[in-house]
Formats: sequence, structure tokens, C-alpha cells
Amino acid sequence: MFDKSVHNKIKHKNRIFVLSVSFFVLAFTIARMFLTRLYIDPNIHFYTDTSNFLVRFFDYIVAACVVAIYVTSLFVYKRRKEKVKYIESVDCFVQGTQSQVFSASLTGFLFVASSIFQVYSFFNPAYSDAGQRRTPYVEKIVEYIKLYPFDFAIFFVSILSSVYFFKTAALNFDIGENIHESNGVSGNDAANKYSSAHIVFSFMPIIWSFLNIFKCFFDMSKSVNSPVRIYELLSFLALSAYFVSESRMLVGRLETSRFFTYAYLSVIIAATSALPNLIWSSFWIFSTNNVQIVYAVQIAVVVYIYSRVYSQIKYGRFFYLR
Repeated sequence: MFDKSVHNKIKHKNRIFVLSVSFFVLAFTIARMFLTRLYIDPNIHFYTDTSNFLVRFFDYIVAACVVAIYVTSLFVYKRRKEKVKYIESVDCFVQGTQSQVFSASLTGFLFVASSIFQVYSFFNPAYSDAGQRRTPYVEKIVEYIKLYPFDFAIFFVSILSSVYFFKTAALNFDIGENIHESNGVSGNDAANKYSSAHIVFSFMPIIWSFLNIFKCFFDMSKSVNSPVRIYELLSFLALSAYFVSESRMLVGRLETSRFFTYAYLSVIIAATSALPNLIWSSFWIFSTNNVQIVYAVQIAVVVYIYSRVYSQIKYGRFFYLR
């Protein structure tokens, strides 16, 4: 039986949590924009001689916040009553809200745009070493694969990722409090609402994140231990962890602890990493490790995650599961 009082308490707690996280996202992103502009070398991406201990201490503050959120999540989503442990759960994985339709469509469009930019880079000699010589297209493709194997794989995975987001934007069921209580489903019954293909496509953003991680490690043009590179690696890793938790929700694992935890960690790290890189590189002030469209995709994913969290808190019905 649905307990309205328990639902209200959990919902209120999650609202406070997401507002607190939003404050950290805003504060860290603004602070790092100034740090990137004033105290990080725009080419080699290490702190300049003008930086001081307080500037470098910012990274430890971000790390401490991330650890604090993760440790707090180990307790805040659980309750022990009469020596029995209960885990916070939700009746459904909310789909079809206006914010989700917009954010999923935007993210899918940017994934397609990133693939289009790769095609443009391939055919434009000014943007690709593989296109500088006039060779047959087959040889050019083979040369491109040899020079940029991860980019070649990312091209196809980006297309498949866009399919997942466009499909998500088209879903129109499970909107929590807006549906009759008898229509709500949970657990394994929820997984039956999603096709096997949709669940498989939900793994594409995970693969996209890992391919970008591998690309970062094998790119010898920039230092892998620079502050900028470390933020980028952590952002891809956090996004992959979030989409794993989203895939779990799709198959009926509706416990909210991992979903909310990785959502909060992802938006903090990804926004703090991607937005300064995108803004300063757009004004030709900063030389980035990746093309700008990659940072735009990350920001779109941050908006998508926020829409997921907002919709789940607003329309989902919460309870404790033994």
C-alpha cells in the first residue's frame, strides 16, 4: 500500500539534495572558469607561475565535495527499522515529461552533430591529416582508421547514442502522479515496457564515454596529468557510471541510491570540466584537448541528467523497499 507520508518525506529530502548539488555545480563551474582563464596555461594546461596554493586548493575542494556526496549517499537512501534495512525505491522510471523530451532531443541532435563534424573533418584537408593527400576514398578511410581508431569508433557509437536519446524523447508513459495508481508498475514488470533494442541502445553512451577515455590516454599531444585532462577523464568516467545506473532503471532495478548519486556526481564533474573549456575555446583563448562539439555534448548530457532528476522527483512515487 502506498504511504503518502513516507513519499512526502523522501521527496522533500531529494529536493533539498538536488538544490544543494545545483549550488555546488554553479559555484564550481563559475570558479573554474576564472581559474582556467587566469591561472592555467592555455596551451600546456598546467597551472602558471602566478597561481598560488589557494588556486590549486580548489581541486581538493571539488574532490572533497564529490567524496562527501558519495559517502552521504551510502546512508541517506537507506533506513533501518526494527533491525530491518529498507532501501529507497520508486514506483517507475518516469518518462515523457516535457523537460525530458527537450533535453533528450537536444542531446540526440548534438550526438548527430558530432558525427557530422567528424565527416566534415575527414573530407576537409584543413582539419584532417588523413585528407591532405589526394588518394582514393578507400585508402583514405584505411589511413584515417590507422591514425584515429578511437575517432572512427566514436563516430558510429555517437550515431547509436543519438538513436537512444531520440527514442527516449519519443516515450510517453510512466509519468508518476499523473497516472492512475493502478497503472503504476515496479520491479521486473517495468522492464517489460522497454524493448530489448532500447535497453541495448542505452549502453551506447557508456561505450561513447569509455572510448573517449581511451582516446585521452592514447593522445600524446597533451599531458595526461594536467588539471584540464584529469577533469575531462573524470567527467567521462562519471557519465559512464550514470548511464549504467540509468540502464539499471530501465531493466527494473528501481532503487534510487545509485541513480541519484551518480547523477549528482556527473553533473558536478561534467559541468565543471566542459563549460569552461567550451566557452574559452569559443573565444580562441584556450586550446582544448577535444573538439568543441564534445564539450557541447557533455553539457547537453548534463541538461538531460537534470531533466531526469527533476522528472523523477516531481512525478515519481517514493517508498522504502525491504
